[in-house]
Amino acid sequence: MARLGLRLLYGVIVVWGAFTGAFFLLYIVPGDAAGGLTAGADGGDVRQLLAEQRELLGLDRPVYVQYWGALTGALRGDFGESIYQRRPAVDVYFESFPETLKLALLGLLLAVVLGVTLSVVIELVNWSWARELLITLPPIAVSLPPFLVGLLLLQVCAFQLHWIKAVSDPSFSGLLVASLALAVAGGGSISQLLTANLRGALTSPYIETARNWGLSRFDIVVRHALKNAALPVVTSLGTTVGVMVGGTVLTETVFSRLGVGRLVVDAVDGRDMPLVLVAVTISAVIFVVVNLVVDALYPLLDKRIRWEG
Repeated sequence: MARLGLRLLYGVIVVWGAFTGAFFLLYIVPGDAAGGLTAGADGGDVRQLLAEQRELLGLDRPVYVQYWGALTGALRGDFGESIYQRRPAVDVYFESFPETLKLALLGLLLAVVLGVTLSVVIELVNWSWARELLITLPPIAVSLPPFLVGLLLLQVCAFQLHWIKAVSDPSFSGLLVASLALAVAGGGSISQLLTANLRGALTSPYIETARNWGLSRFDIVVRHALKNAALPVVTSLGTTVGVMVGGTVLTETVFSRLGVGRLVVDAVDGRDMPLVLVAVTISAVIFVVVNLVVDALYPLLDKRIRWEG
């Protein structure tokens, strides 16, 4: 229980750090929401109008007063109203959340499928040159940013093959292609870890026993080695979820999908502080909760591991 309590404390610190970092980063960026609200105004009263808007939004108060007000409000679950939409920021966020959730979950599923499949194929290929070629793919996948993969898939699937619409495709095909762009880096990361673990597992004594029984290489890799090699990969899923959450912003922007990613981009561009804070905080909470669940499941998957304390 002591370790679980410590993990919960770390989670609280992570969420607080994400909230605080987002607040001050947006604060130090030139411009504010008042400037956006008064954009296009002309005449001699522009400065007065800007000052009135800043006072109305509370932007004329000292930064520590603004931060404390935002923090205490967030602790009550009240992030305030979206500056431009004039509605509770939480409501605005959760209106867009379902689309992003579908994208992230399908991206995570594809990442696991791609990573596991590639690692198994690497171990089953008999030709050394083909195996070495396949081993180079995961590092390349990890190094590719989601927006670049998205642009390539958009060019091929939308403009050349005409499988999907170039802008805001609501079909499952559009969701699948966008999720694939999100899954490439995560799948590469999973494959790197799983391939290394598989090679270690295949040198274990129980694998030698399986070979002596005359089992095929497929049965040895898939039915025996994969189970033990996959355990550390479960832990890495927490990090993969973090990659997915961050990658949705760029992916939704590239594919012009209406979700949290597009919402955050517009909110940052307009300095909509309440909307940015609710998006960053909920993303941090999701990341922390997923990691806590993974930590809780790991001892159940491997009976040799127990919670201490």
